[in-house]
Amino acid sequence: MEENKEMIKNTEEAVKVQNAPGAQAGRGAETVKSAEDAETAVRKEDEENGKKQKTMKYLLFFLMFFLSGIIAGAGTLFYGYGGADIICNTLMVMLGTGMVIFALAFSEVNGLFYYTNQGKYGKFVLFYLAAMALSLVFPLLPISGWPFLVVFVILSLFSNSISGLVAGSVCLMLPVMLQNTGSCREFMLYFFSGLVGILVFSRLNQEFKVGLPVFISLVCLTVCLSANIILFERERLSISQFTFVAINIMVNFILLLITLKIFNGSVIHRYRDRYMDLNDPEFPLLVQLKEYDKAEYYRAIHTAYLGDRIAKRLGLNDVVVKACGYYHRIGILKGENTWENVKEICEEYRVPEDTRKVLKEYLTRPGKVVAKETTVLLFADCIVTTILDAFKKDPKAELDYKQIIDSVFNKKMENGTLSESDISIAQMREMRKIFKAEQLYYDFLR
Repeated sequence: MEENKEMIKNTEEAVKVQNAPGAQAGRGAETVKSAEDAETAVRKEDEENGKKQKTMKYLLFFLMFFLSGIIAGAGTLFYGYGGADIICNTLMVMLGTGMVIFALAFSEVNGLFYYTNQGKYGKFVLFYLAAMALSLVFPLLPISGWPFLVVFVILSLFSNSISGLVAGSVCLMLPVMLQNTGSCREFMLYFFSGLVGILVFSRLNQEFKVGLPVFISLVCLTVCLSANIILFERERLSISQFTFVAINIMVNFILLLITLKIFNGSVIHRYRDRYMDLNDPEFPLLVQLKEYDKAEYYRAIHTAYLGDRIAKRLGLNDVVVKACGYYHRIGILKGENTWENVKEICEEYRVPEDTRKVLKEYLTRPGKVVAKETTVLLFADCIVTTILDAFKKDPKAELDYKQIIDSVFNKKMENGTLSESDISIAQMREMRKIFKAEQLYYDFLR
């Protein structure tokens, strides 16, 4: 009994040491100064990257604004309209593009983007200008044959609902203005079907179940096109009138499948194959770590296991947390476990950007974590390290795991580590509960 109390005391002291203000940077004035210099360098690097991203964003917005006006003016000229119409259509499209840019900026400020699209405007601008240019062909087709559903959907997938709706509306506005018989009726026809398409495709997850959204969007388009013929066509109804409706539905169906395949490969599961390799315990980089230091290797294995379990239960990005668990100490292969060394290894082994962000935050801001994934990594590593240290002192020790976990959580909350974290109190409570439920696993850490 006395031995158990002594061991718990030792583990609590280990937690205190790990949570001490200077513990993560090491001991001594030189180490503290080195950590401060490293943090300053990282901050400068972030500022430079931020400036480059802003410059690129402004350049893309300018190109989108300028080229959309050229497309509108050239299209109006092609259809034989006069100077007044050319100026009017050009200004209207440029005004609409300005609204699209405003929607993107508003969404960025308020964090409204889907699927990590924030700050990544290249594909959106490309699709927007392509849709604008393609819309010049639509006035040559019957109104019931315009494939605008896929235009609304693809623009929203690479931004968000509000930006996609505004951008799709501007692209739709141009052929309506160029159509001799165009009116607000045609505009609203495709606007409503596009709106439904945006809504049903706005929340695709990793399972990527698209059958129902495709069905609903095509049914809505069918209803809108059929209603237009039944309510507004002055001719007697015939099967031939619905020929273009059927063709339009088929074209939109094919284009939706192509679009969703591209989106799945470039956004939803962009790094799926890479994560399958990185999260394999026999991955060459982990084999190097095992050969270099077995203790660090097993620390990484246990941290990745617990982090993965927690992330799945909390609905977080579990593949990112698992990868971070494996590689959060990989910098020791190049000497010290600094972000500079870890970054170099990540670039060499093509580690995805999401994992790099978490590792960077974990290594450069150990006292103030923000992302939920970083928070999970922090607790998993701290608990594993504490238990491993205790077993290193006495492999036969009988530890009170619940008390150790409570001690780690209490210390992290008391010293302000979580003061800026995005994780909620409910998630913290659930995370503590999950850690305590893994007591049988901790015996494997001996």
